[in-house]
Amino acid sequence: STPSSLTWTTTNGEVTITDCDTDATGELVIPGTIGGNPVTSIGLGAFQNCSSLTSITIPDSVTSIGQDTFSGCSSLTSITIPDSVTSIGNSAFEDCTSLASITIPDSVTSIGDYTFSDCTSLPSITIPDGVTSIGRGAFMRCTSLTSITIPNSVTSIGSGAFIDCTALAMIEVGVG
Repeated sequence: STPSSLTWTTTNGEVTITDCDTDATGELVIPGTIGGNPVTSIGLGAFQNCSSLTSITIPDSVTSIGQDTFSGCSSLTSITIPDSVTSIGNSAFEDCTSLASITIPDSVTSIGDYTFSDCTSLPSITIPDGVTSIGRGAFMRCTSLTSITIPNSVTSIGSGAFIDCTALAMIEVGVG
């Protein structure tokens, strides 16, 4: 069943989640299909400032996560991004101040600008092998980040990607 807090649109047989009621609380599971159509994207700012959601499950039918999608989800402690996702928009997880773990799947090729900025509870991050670019300010002010692994595939890192990461003790580059 589809959570009543979700709003969506269907275009050419594909569903985009457009909005979530900011009053939504607890764990939210986004269904893989709505009305018999696959949920393929989560739109711009869809979950922005849903500050009472603690966990969000994204179905593996989703290929893209829009700009600002989960920004300001300050109670979100964990999120799993399925292997089907190839793009994550700018500021997608900005100000997710409770996010303690995130796995970026191998299918992702770029990490946008400010994607994880102000994720102040995130202790470590592994950038998967397929990523070629890390946007500007991508991990800025991630004050709990102690280690980061950057693979050989990365050819560009934007300005200030790790600015104010005051706990960062180790950066591994060129692994894999």
